[in-house]
Amino acid sequence: MNSLPKRLKKEPLIEVIWQAQLDDSQGVGDVLPGILFNELKKSGRNLKLHRLPSADIPASIAQIDPNLRFVPKMLMEELGSAFIWQVGDRVIALNCRKPYVGWDKFKETVVTLTRIIENSQIIPIPQRHSLRYIDLLRGELAADLSALKLTLKLGDCEIGERIQMRLEIQDVQCVHILQIATSALVSLVGERLTGIIIDLETLPADVPNSWDTIRKQLDLLHDRSKQLFFGQILTAEAIQNLAPEY
Repeated sequence: MNSLPKRLKKEPLIEVIWQAQLDDSQGVGDVLPGILFNELKKSGRNLKLHRLPSADIPASIAQIDPNLRFVPKMLMEELGSAFIWQVGDRVIALNCRKPYVGWDKFKETVVTLTRIIENSQIIPIPQRHSLRYIDLLRGELAADLSALKLTLKLGDCEIGERIQMRLEIQDVQCVHILQIATSALVSLVGERLTGIIIDLETLPADVPNSWDTIRKQLDLLHDRSKQLFFGQILTAEAIQNLAPEY
């Protein structure tokens, strides 16, 4: 492909997530939500704070169990908006649900979040941060694997149905974690959909050494993720089916 689409009229994207994981920040999940709430309210956002069930898990258990270590404790949503902020003792995330607001607006909101965190002076530099896109292919694009540049065989057996796979792909400056699942059932607000899930998470190969570095890496993660999605995952026919705009 000579160029990448600027947008898709038949948008398969159902969620975008920026996430930062911390080495050890005991108590952050209790303190940071209040700081975020107060700072974001200054810009006129209509916010609602929710305590999640995971907040009742004892910290001693959550720190030991790898499945609980990066689980958020508090969720804050902006009413009438696609944005959700989530905070745990070792995780901070910004989610954008459907409809996607576009990269410029999403990046701006991530940058605002990182500046609030940095100015709080209670959070160490994350050991890891990533940008994650979750797409759902539906209809004829989900009938088989023909919409993807993917061929699977086990011995002489070709595999084209009922798959669930996870791949790690090394890029020049990034690492991509790609998960694909067919016949996936997704529950969105007011509807339940089935199709092929393409879950693509991209993180920098180098560990960031400052919040400023994290902010500078955002465009890199976006560009490399977009290049992989359109250049290596979807076929040209599938892209055309999604009505691209260049």
